[in-house]
Amino acid sequence: MGFLDWKNKLPDFELTKGEISSLLLQKGIHTFHEACVYVSELPYRRTKNRDDLTAIINENGGTCSSKHGLLGQICVENGCEKIELIAGVFLMSGETHPSIETILEANNLSILPEMHCYLRFKGERFDFTSPHANFEKIASKIVREQWIEPHQVGDWKVKIHQSYLESWLERNPQIHYTLEQLWEIREKCIEEFSASGF
Repeated sequence: MGFLDWKNKLPDFELTKGEISSLLLQKGIHTFHEACVYVSELPYRRTKNRDDLTAIINENGGTCSSKHGLLGQICVENGCEKIELIAGVFLMSGETHPSIETILEANNLSILPEMHCYLRFKGERFDFTSPHANFEKIASKIVREQWIEPHQVGDWKVKIHQSYLESWLERNPQIHYTLEQLWEIREKCIEEFSASGF
């Protein structure tokens, strides 16, 4: 989705109150759209504390979860909760993310369920993980979506993701991995995302 596409479809509003909004105002960011651009341009990497949304600003970087959690919190602070924060599970593969194809093949996997956070407004999805985020590459691979609150993008999201993986392993007995082993493979994929700038 191009810049003008999302700009014309996603509501904009002034940042007027709340901790996150105040921190962004100090950086000269005054509107939600400006915050979306700011967040998308931050490097893709994990923060030290995944439950601290201010860490994205303080550490100058974040993941899909923390970046969209921050944007979701701005919406809550400024009374624009019609913009939803969504956690979606999609079937990650070499097709959706070519940089991880070697990792999956080395572990005899063709797909791996991954959880991705993004915004949704009037049924349309908006991804600000990076300036080059192309949601269309995963849109058809989404198998589950749920609305979440900004404070849930940390440890809670991990637990939900792992619960889904456990169920997925039960439904696919031909995959001979424990949850811990599967999570380790997933972590290698995330490391590859970080190294390649997502």
